Amino acid sequence: MAKRKYEFDEQKLARFKKEGRGEGHGIDYKPWLTIQDVPSKGRSSRIPSSKVPREHHLLSDNERGIFLLLDWSDDVIDVREQFPLDRDITRRIAKEMGVAHPMDSRTRTDIVMTTDFLVDKRVGNKIIEIARSVKSQSELDDPRTIEKQEIERRYWESRNVDWRMYIDTDIPEQRVENLRLLYEMKSFDGLVVPYPSFWEDTCHRLMVALNKTHRVQIKKLIQELEVTQGLKAEDIITAIRHLVANKAITFDLDIPFSTNVFICSTKQLSSVTPLRNIA
Repeated sequence: MAKRKYEFDEQKLARFKKEGRGEGHGIDYKPWLTIQDVPSKGRSSRIPSSKVPREHHLLSDNERGIFLLLDWSDDVIDVREQFPLDRDITRRIAKEMGVAHPMDSRTRTDIVMTTDFLVDKRVGNKIIEIARSVKSQSELDDPRTIEKQEIERRYWESRNVDWRMYIDTDIPEQRVENLRLLYEMKSFDGLVVPYPSFWEDTCHRLMVALNKTHRVQIKKLIQELEVTQGLKAEDIITAIRHLVANKAITFDLDIPFSTNVFICSTKQLSSVTPLRNIA
């Protein structure tokens, strides 16, 4: 039964199309594949975007890493994951290449190929689409993987869309780990508070202190706020993570996050108060 869950036949492909998979933009986009549809390579995950209010379905750790980097970029407007390619076109490309089109090994049905990410990106005054694929280095030892990536590359080339393949060694591990840590605190939802506006007040006090110096070591800021404001260290760190996640303050994302790092303000106090409008 578990294997059948992941099988694809014409009936299932027709159902996906009827459901609107692979269509829409922003909050209305539905990925062709979700984490329930395929066995994941690594840890699959669903991550909310800072661009649009919906969860993104990521099928591996590598996909999660690339998504966090894309979603963090100020130039990126929207990320559509597991984007389906026109099967008639990929079949034609495979025939031109003299290779077999990807198919389900059990049903012998030609599958709908997907690109990991189709991205709307701002370049100057224009919005362009770019396509991105991500593979592990070990996958590239398989000639069949190379063939499928070439089909994908030619597909986007025919549409004048910039396509690029990333491998896991391209992913900056420390930056991705920091982004993962920050994204957990993009919202304070679910955290127990002593009174309704606790986090708004905490962040306001932190920003007041930070705007006096603009750049300060976290442990020094903690010491100051513990003494002058009576705040707890763990609450200050939570507020810092939230403010960095929402780009009100910043630190070097390529070094491990700790109380030894320096943070600085990126926004005026008035632009982050009340804070609940940012989260």
